[in-house]
Amino acid sequence: MDLITTQQALPALRKRPSQSRSRALVEAVEQACLRILDESGEDSLTVARIADVSGVAVGSIYQYFPNKDAIIALLYERVLDQEAEQLLRVRERLRGVPLKSALREILGNIVRVETRLFKLNKAFHLRYHSALHLGMWRGPYKTAGEFIEATWLPLLTMYKSEITTPHPELAAYLLGQGLREVIRGVLQDIPEQLESTALQDSLLAMAMGCLSPCTFGLSSRQ
Repeated sequence: MDLITTQQALPALRKRPSQSRSRALVEAVEQACLRILDESGEDSLTVARIADVSGVAVGSIYQYFPNKDAIIALLYERVLDQEAEQLLRVRERLRGVPLKSALREILGNIVRVETRLFKLNKAFHLRYHSALHLGMWRGPYKTAGEFIEATWLPLLTMYKSEITTPHPELAAYLLGQGLREVIRGVLQDIPEQLESTALQDSLLAMAMGCLSPCTFGLSSRQ
């Protein structure tokens, strides 16, 4: 599989705090950002407002953060680190589970994480969506192709007795990349459907259709 898609980079700090005083400053800024988002929403989030809530001078904030997005990115790093640990537990639960049940669990977790990230800051999430990829987070993958070959293809191999598609690599791509883009479209266009049972049922049907096209009345052309 030859994909050239690369991960987008999140905005970064100017420098990482090394001493306890500087770590406390960055923590105060981060918590102030989270508090403003929770209480007033993303439209109220400005560096000046963060300085007011955190008690940290604007100049001191800019010593560590080049802009507001770099502060928000730190919140997303924390959430993704938490969810990466949860993802390991999800994968453990998949052992011995039938294909359809495994896909429902995987897709349900993807939707749950996307919903959590989206609610944190909608504009930021949509702007940096390609970087906020839980499966690739802090992983060794440089491209979407590497990620799919290391995760989705082995998963399909595990369930080869339940799969009829003659194109497993294409199916792996559609599952690993295509469905994520569908979810991104839902985030942008109909976010009210994010947590609906209908969305998860539809995603599961799409996934099963990729893996067993004949079951869904589709011809498998060579």
